[in-house]
Amino acid sequence: MFKEAALAALRQALGEDADAVGDLAAQLTPPPKIEMGDLAFPCFPLAKIRRAAPPKIAAELAAAIAEAGTAGGPIAEVKALGPYVNFFADPAAMLDGLHMSLADGSFFEGCKSDTSTRVMIEFSQPNTHKVFHVGHLRNVAVGDALVRVFRARGHDVVAANYYGDFGIDVAKCLWWLNSHAQEEPPTDGRTAWLGKAYTAATLHVAAAEAAGKEQGDAIKAEIRAVLTAMEEGEPEITALYQKTRQWCLDEFAGIYDWLDVRFDHEFFESQLEEAGNKVVDDYVAKGVFVESQGAIISDLEEDGCGVALVRKSDGSSLYMTWDLALARAKFDEFDVQTSMYVVGSEQTLHFKQLFATLGKMGYARAKDCRHVSYELVMLPEGKMSSRKGTAIPFHLLRTHVLDAIRAKMAAAGSEVDDEAASKIAIACLKYGMLHVGNTRSVIFDIDEWTNPEGDTGAYLLYSLARIAGIQRKAGDGVDVASPVPADSGFGGEAERALLTHLTAYPSVLARVERTCDPSGLAGYVFEGAKRFSRFYQECPVVKAEPALKHARLKLAASAQRIFTEALGLLGIDAVEVM
Repeated sequence: MFKEAALAALRQALGEDADAVGDLAAQLTPPPKIEMGDLAFPCFPLAKIRRAAPPKIAAELAAAIAEAGTAGGPIAEVKALGPYVNFFADPAAMLDGLHMSLADGSFFEGCKSDTSTRVMIEFSQPNTHKVFHVGHLRNVAVGDALVRVFRARGHDVVAANYYGDFGIDVAKCLWWLNSHAQEEPPTDGRTAWLGKAYTAATLHVAAAEAAGKEQGDAIKAEIRAVLTAMEEGEPEITALYQKTRQWCLDEFAGIYDWLDVRFDHEFFESQLEEAGNKVVDDYVAKGVFVESQGAIISDLEEDGCGVALVRKSDGSSLYMTWDLALARAKFDEFDVQTSMYVVGSEQTLHFKQLFATLGKMGYARAKDCRHVSYELVMLPEGKMSSRKGTAIPFHLLRTHVLDAIRAKMAAAGSEVDDEAASKIAIACLKYGMLHVGNTRSVIFDIDEWTNPEGDTGAYLLYSLARIAGIQRKAGDGVDVASPVPADSGFGGEAERALLTHLTAYPSVLARVERTCDPSGLAGYVFEGAKRFSRFYQECPVVKAEPALKHARLKLAASAQRIFTEALGLLGIDAVEVM
């Protein structure tokens, strides 16, 4: 492979300095313009070590590589361009090496990390008795993509879900169903129906509070009584709770199945109440947690995290109580080395306090816990809210997106079957959530997200379908396994730009692992699709001369393989025809 050859030549030229400049592979990256070569190494880190200007160091390294004769094979030329050592690939040799590594599996083996760790990635975490809406999809898409990428990197990953199926919000919904609801539950969209009950209850409580403290307190007391009945197993409330909870779990399972999202283990808030209180009691006895005005707290002032409430003054537990029990289970029962929580950025303080508290409790692996935060999904008109009932339920979202896909396909004169329409819809939804970095809000817009000519999942699937179309037109008469002839004429700018991009795939996965942000992979596939589009426009394949046709088909086959794999890590399946 070209990059491996460039690294070997660079290491030999650097000699003892190779270890002093850090990760050479990470620093050896494509330059901004294809005429500047295919890979470039910046010499700035060597300035202090060699006590020379970076351009002088670059010239010395390029000369040393030429003198040693380590250039060759996939390396056509090495030049010093300012403070950079620039490597130019032999396009034919580079393409042959890439295609061979894809055929024997070594390319994707080379994507793996040098060390494998046991990682639990907890994501989705829906609340029962509330609507599962478009905003929840970002969590699912990010978490599932990270599970897939970490596995591709060779890690032992446990995909976990944590259901919020207990507590005051559930009691609020059940209280409304018991005392106010008059409609019969629907056969479809029951979670959304329960979400409406929760919203109605929330608005009713707010109205009572606005009417006066006495009325507000009375309503809250009724809801608290429902929660107490749940905790004590009162038959009527328990039967309603279990029935409605199962509606939600069944609907969640259907959503995950449609999205092709799988979990290795599921945790439930309702099962952590006793364990959480035991954790609190244990660490009160050890003097780690202390009483304050009847409540139990973890004093984190020295850690810069203030004071964390771990149990309320009335003896009831809360999110921190349950998360402590959950963390103990992750470390003690699952023996995870790294624990990742995919949760919105509004919970940043909570996780800082949780990790600091785990450290106080003596868990050395608390330092290996990570909050993978992300920003909200917004509608064009503003923020969604379950409490206000402004969120789009998932069952309606799916219908709307499928309708939009079919309408656009029909307008373009294409027809797609139900399976293909579902794949395109899922691609549009997942890519729409993933192509924006975790630190930025996502604006959900069906028209934009389903545009087959935009920065969308539909466009990426169309690009793959176009590659498949080229191969169908070419037929079986070309042996892409044989080497590219030296006189094929392969190696124009559009060909080299696509080829270089394909070879960067392993470094993209390494960056996604490091940042825990799948947008880097989404951006890689989109950029690849644009480069393939340029190649498609400028480089005829089927009508090219035999040797050049052979090379271009090999490049197209390599692009199809890598982009299909990359989309798969985003949870997106390819379609053959669009």
